[in-house]
Formats: sequence, C-alpha cells, structure tokens
Amino acid sequence: MANPTTNFGWQMPEPTDLVTDLPADFEVFGQAVDTDFIDLLGGTTGQILSKTSGTDLDFTWVSPTAGDITGVTAGIGISGGGTSGTVTVTNSMATAIDSKGDLIVGTGADAFSNLAVGANTYLLTADSAEATGLKWAAPASSGATLLATLSLSGSSTASGTISSAFRQYQIYIKNGKFAGGINSYQLRLNGDTASNYSWQTFLSKNANELNGSYSSSSTVFNIGQCETTLGGASMFGALIFINRPSDTDRVFINSQSIGFDGGNTFQNLSSGVYDNSAAITSVTLVASGSTFQGDAYIYGVN
Repeated sequence: MANPTTNFGWQMPEPTDLVTDLPADFEVFGQAVDTDFIDLLGGTTGQILSKTSGTDLDFTWVSPTAGDITGVTAGIGISGGGTSGTVTVTNSMATAIDSKGDLIVGTGADAFSNLAVGANTYLLTADSAEATGLKWAAPASSGATLLATLSLSGSSTASGTISSAFRQYQIYIKNGKFAGGINSYQLRLNGDTASNYSWQTFLSKNANELNGSYSSSSTVFNIGQCETTLGGASMFGALIFINRPSDTDRVFINSQSIGFDGGNTFQNLSSGVYDNSAAITSVTLVASGSTFQGDAYIYGVN
C-alpha cells in the first residue's frame, strides 16, 4: 500500500517506525480519516446522502424529493393499482373478451360488456331491445318479397296495402282479361285521384301499327291497352316497376305488357312519374271502362 494512501492521501505508520512512534502515527491517520468523512455525520430518519459539489467526500443529508407518481389508481376499464412496491394494472376490457371475434360494446355511461361473435355471414345490427344495443342478425334477403296478391275479379279496381320499406315494387299481372272490347289497364298510387301522374305510352299492334299517347297531368298512370274478352284464349300480362317508392318528391314508374285476343297481339311500353309528397303505401289497378279478371302479385325488392 502506498504511503500516504493513493486515494485519500492518509499518512500511515512506516515499517521502520519505532514502536514508540506508533501512537502518534495512528493519531495522525485517524484524524485524517475523521476529518475527511465529517459530512457523513448527522442526518435524520428518511434522509438520503447527496453530493454537495464535485469535490471528493463533499456530501450533505437531504430529504428525498417526491416523484411525479406517488400512486396508481385504477380508472374506468382498468383494475389493480397501488401506492408502493410493484404495481400491476389490468385492462378490464381486454379480459372481458372470451374468444375470437368478440366485441366490447358500451351498455351505458362508463359501462361496457362483451358481445360474442355472430354466426358466419351475419351482420352487426342496432337493436335497442338488446342489453348492448346491438345484435348479430342474418342479412336481409336481396330477392323479391311478396307483399300482396290481388284478385282481378268482376270489378274495375283492385287495391293492395304495402310496406314502403323497399327500394322498388314490382307488380306482375297474370292471365288478365277484360269483359270485352279494347280496354286500358291503369295504375293509381295511394288511392290518389288528383292530377299527379305524367306518362307516355307506346302501343304496337300486330308489330306493324305503332301508336302513342301522352299526358302531363293525369289522374292515373296508363300501363297499356288490349282487346280481350272473358272467354277463349285471349289474355294479357304486365310487369310494372315502381322505383324508389319511399321517396317523398317524385316516384318513377316503368311498365311493359303484352296481350293476345286470338287474332291480334298488343305490346305496350310505358314510363312516367308520380309527383306527390308521400311515400307509396298502396297500389290500385284500374280497368278503364270495363271489368277484368286475373291475378296480380305485388313484390318488394331490395
């Protein structure tokens, strides 16, 4: 060991010192140690030793400064927490998930629940009757839904009440017949007999006679005409399209029909608009100037 010591320069007794010199030598050594470590004296419970400056052995006792975080309190969606030691927090929303595809859904103010995954191809649908306000449901069919069947029997009109929840109505008239003569078949919506219909119809008879008719303000929409009788093989059929029936300004209508009376063939193409402010909730078929028979089917299409 170097003498004096390498780090602190304390004077140690020399090997050649006389025995009578040792007390004095140890006094010098001990006083040097005592002087250098004077800053270690004092302090109170809970204090920590802190460097006062860059000088060797320059310390002071200080109270510890509290950090920014003195405790962890679990909030909404979190559990656990604490104020000392190792603190663990858990995401309660994550632990609410039970299996693949589950959803966490709000059930009220600061509340949530697990909504289990639905069946394959099902769609997430709002439903206020459910605890979560949502449910998995089979997708609505995109095909045609039969809304009403009308019997065209011994009357000049036939009406059906329908839902306005579809993007289009399709009306199919099958095996239609008139009492006799050339007659027109027509359409009214919502029972409206005011002049809210505009239409144009083209009539082809036997593929060589082309006639047309037009109205910009009518009380009925014209589908077409045919010369048929209640007997024999004569009949007519029609397909009518009512587009966007839930619109509350204008609803567009298209139709095509064909009739046979044994000697003549009538083909009709019609298009027009119903101009009113109400969604369509009922359909009336009209035989102009006669009575008819047959069947009509009203479909809703999405």
